[in-house]
Amino acid sequence: MNASVGARLREARLASGLTQEELGRGVATKGFISLIERGRATPSLPKLRVLADRLGRPISFFFVEAPDQDLSYLLKAAELAIRASEPQRSLTLLDEAAGFPCTANERAELQRLRGMALSELGHRAEALTSLQEASAGAPTDDAELSARIYAELGYVLGLEEQFNAAAEANLRSLAWLDKETAASPDLRAWVLTNLAGNCYSLGQNIQAAAHLERALDAATDSESLLRMAKAHMAMGITARASGDLQAALQHCDRALELHRRIGEERVANQIFNNLGDVYFAAGRLAEARAAQERCLQRAVELNDQVAVAAAAGELARYAAGEKSYNDAVRLAQRGLAAAITAGHHLRQALCLAIEGTAREGLGQHGQADRRFRQALRLLKERGAAAKLAEVCAMYSKVLSGRGEHRRALAFMQMAFQRNFDQLERHLLTHGRSESGGDAGGT
Repeated sequence: MNASVGARLREARLASGLTQEELGRGVATKGFISLIERGRATPSLPKLRVLADRLGRPISFFFVEAPDQDLSYLLKAAELAIRASEPQRSLTLLDEAAGFPCTANERAELQRLRGMALSELGHRAEALTSLQEASAGAPTDDAELSARIYAELGYVLGLEEQFNAAAEANLRSLAWLDKETAASPDLRAWVLTNLAGNCYSLGQNIQAAAHLERALDAATDSESLLRMAKAHMAMGITARASGDLQAALQHCDRALELHRRIGEERVANQIFNNLGDVYFAAGRLAEARAAQERCLQRAVELNDQVAVAAAAGELARYAAGEKSYNDAVRLAQRGLAAAITAGHHLRQALCLAIEGTAREGLGQHGQADRRFRQALRLLKERGAAAKLAEVCAMYSKVLSGRGEHRRALAFMQMAFQRNFDQLERHLLTHGRSESGGDAGGT
């Protein structure tokens, strides 16, 4: 069987003009493909199905007598396709699987995988519907399945910047994991890291740090370099927010080292943005700028719009601090465009606020107010308390510079107290800057 599969795999690969590395991308290493072709290894049926689809061949091509296909095999192949960054292929496999009789567990698993694939395709509303159907139909005797469903729900809700709902879903996932004696530590590490991110966005830094300590322990137990790296990266962000810059640098350096080892180039590049933030907080502006410029250049090469938005926004902040206001506006607008493309509202808000600061420096007070209003409303809609506090403090500084001390105090109090109930009232209060026109163009 091995020889037949291997010979036919090699025949189909060569006919398709693919290298062993290209064929195996995200599914198997070049070395494993070589072993299969030489008859020294046999791929699992789900793995072979994904490879066959890539080669445009039916799975029967690889066998003298093709094995029976069943639901379990199709579900495993669909999950493998998602992890290989081929969500559309996964949906095709799931449509095929939907024609088989299935148990309640299998139906819930099918809906979970459909939600994952839809999320990867950017269809998040449909993904949430599918995942909610999975959670409603999952039997109570399968704790790990329910944990995985709620973990995916938390992840997608986090992408949608619904941080309270995401935190609730992640807490439910942890509750299900606690009921499973042999629960996956890798899954626990992922859920805890995502939960920490929800808490951080909600301004709950102490809770975020506590969850990340547990996430790192779980990642170590699972021996997952990827989960360890992501926990360290998040710990660097929370340490910087807490003012512990030395710890922040140590965590960022450790995360960068791990991501380089496992070849996660996109995430490794994003760490340079975090390092730039730490250097800036420490007053090391030249190092901060170098880190952000490196991040921006590589993000453009990788077409990573979130990283483009992050790096361009921070470079705009540095330019505004040096009173290079036109450069700051240009960079902030570049970051805003990338954030809009990525659908990342928090980055949109920060770029708007930084542009508002630069517009104020140019004497364009009305435009500055409009940028800050838009930024603060975006953040309020998403309950992003940490970023709300940051932008309120930025706006307070702008208002104070104009001599609008009463409004400046109101925004600083909101930032300090993390209470934004009166935000809209203070935004609608007209200062003297809004009674006249702007100095300069748009």
